Amino acid sequence: MSQETIFMKSKGGGQYFKCQGDEVKIICLYEFNPLVERTRMRPDTLGKLACDPCTESEFREAEMRVARLLDLPVTLSEATNRA
Repeated sequence: MSQETIFMKSKGGGQYFKCQGDEVKIICLYEFNPLVERTRMRPDTLGKLACDPCTESEFREAEMRVARLLDLPVTLSEATNRA
């Protein structure tokens, strides 16, 4: 059974969340603590964080930005697919 993927971002736009069931991928764009994390979270917990919905393309752009902040390698196909 496929679960719906939900994309959210914090009010300030510094954190992005990709939620699928109880699994969450978190992107943090704060320069003092950039990170990419996968964790489990109860669905109601994210609701308590006062997040706004965002699009998949906004989330993908956040992934590219955090990769640059963390100086992670990005393939050319990833960069062009998400541009």
